[in-house]
Amino acid sequence: MSAEYLAIPWVGAPGAQPPVAAPRGLGLRGFGIYVGLDEEAAGAAGVDIGALVGDVQRAITGIPGASTFASVVLAPEGDHEPPLDVVRTALGEPSLQRTPAGGERTHATARTHGVVVDLARHRVTVDGHVVGLSFREHALLTFLVEHQGEVHDRQRLLTALVGETDGEPINERTIDVYLQRLRRRLEPYGDVVRTVRGRGYRLDPHPDVTVVPGVAAG
Repeated sequence: MSAEYLAIPWVGAPGAQPPVAAPRGLGLRGFGIYVGLDEEAAGAAGVDIGALVGDVQRAITGIPGASTFASVVLAPEGDHEPPLDVVRTALGEPSLQRTPAGGERTHATARTHGVVVDLARHRVTVDGHVVGLSFREHALLTFLVEHQGEVHDRQRLLTALVGETDGEPINERTIDVYLQRLRRRLEPYGDVVRTVRGRGYRLDPHPDVTVVPGVAAG
């Protein structure tokens, strides 16, 4: 029996209710916090990083059943990369938009691995290559990424396509055809669009899928 593990970035403010809703069949099992803290700056504030790590671990392990693992990240002296980005890079945090050596921070759509759905530009790339999607395929993908973790039956997906046309008649039976085409367009990541037997389809948060939000209406 295999297990699927997902890491979902936490975007809640301190004290806020968790914004994370685990997809059906998955439960929260823990969390990771990346802390960027320069040794010199910490020392000037009277903070010993090693002692701080120990304090945090002891606070968490006071919770019954909790366990911890800590890594301390080292980087060359004189490195000007922000400490938090250094930590995230060293620990392989999957949603990090990395900065090439000697270059500027790249936009998410410049990722050369995985699927990038740029809602602002209405563009989709797979492993850095722009993918040509029909109106309906793009509308389906947009709807799925905007409702990640939710299961959608054919009728709901059909409703999402109202106003989108490829010049072909559409009904609940043809939804399957468009989803199959969409999966082929996203290869080798087509399986991010999942079939939930007897219920419909869903797209779960996935480390190989990056979503660039659209521009909010002002």
